[in-house]
Amino acid sequence: MKYQLQPETAILNNSGITTHPGWRMVFNVNSQTNEYQGSTYQFLPAGVGLPAQSYLDAPKEVDDDHAIVRQDDKWIYPTDYRGKRIYSIETGAESTVTFIGDIPDDFTLLKPNSDFDSWNGKKWVLDKDKQHQYEIAIAQSQQLQLLNGANSAISNLQDAVDADIATEQQREMLKKWKKYRFELNQIDVNTAPDIDWPEKPE
Repeated sequence: MKYQLQPETAILNNSGITTHPGWRMVFNVNSQTNEYQGSTYQFLPAGVGLPAQSYLDAPKEVDDDHAIVRQDDKWIYPTDYRGKRIYSIETGAESTVTFIGDIPDDFTLLKPNSDFDSWNGKKWVLDKDKQHQYEIAIAQSQQLQLLNGANSAISNLQDAVDADIATEQQREMLKKWKKYRFELNQIDVNTAPDIDWPEKPE
C-alpha cells in the first residue's frame, strides 16, 4: 500500500491552463485597484486556469510606505502614503492621502511649524513678513475696537456736558476719555506686536 505524504502540485501550461491537477499557492489582487490582497492555497482541477485576479509568482515584501500592485503582468511597488497627512506648499493646508502613488508635487509630508511658514523648496521656513503683517492686522483690529469704545463713552459724556447736566466728575472723565482717544490715534500699528497701549480711563 502506498501513502502520499505530499499533496500533488498542480502543473499549468504556458497558456495558464492546469494540465495536472493539484494544489498551488496563488497570490490575489483587488479586482478594482489590482492591489495585492494576500495569498491562498488552492486546488486547481485539470483543464482550468487560475481564479480571476490571481497569480502564481509571489510579490516581494515591502515596507509601510509602499504598496504591492499587479501591472502589465508583473508586480510593482509604488509609494503608499494612504492615511498620512500632507501639506500644501502654497498654503500649508492639511490633507489626508487616500490614493496609492507619489504625493502631488505641490504637497509635502513635512508639517509647517507655524501659520507663518513658507516653503523654500526643501523645507518650511518662518516668513517674518507674513507674521508681521498678521500682527499689524491684529493691532489694527484692537485699535479700532478700543476707539469705538472711547467714541461711545465720549459721546455719552459730551451729551451731558452739552446739556449742562454733567457733574464735575463727568467733566473730568470726559477729558480723560478724550486724552485716551488721542493717545489711541497716535499708536503706530506698524510697530506691532511691540505696542504700549494706553490705559483706559476708569
